[in-house]
Amino acid sequence: MKKLQKEISGFTLVETLIVLLILSILILIMVPNLMQHKDFAEKKSDEALIHVVESQMTMYELEQAKSDKPSLEELKDAGFITKDQKERYERIIAKRQ
Repeated sequence: MKKLQKEISGFTLVETLIVLLILSILILIMVPNLMQHKDFAEKKSDEALIHVVESQMTMYELEQAKSDKPSLEELKDAGFITKDQKERYERIIAKRQ
């Protein structure tokens, strides 16, 4: 009679380690690339906010017939920018100086 043996299916330790190695290499390649995209998007967002606030300053000057630039507080009080836009604009300007 033949001896019956159970076949155990599954991955060996070597196969599992190879898969983990490949995944680790992929992660090491992708993380810096993702960080660059995040930084680029943040930079573009900051530039867009600066453009919006400066446009709103110009609109305020035209509406109020003033020749001097309004303060951020005046813009916020008049409803030209929001409180969040004001705070973020101040952070961006402080970071650039």
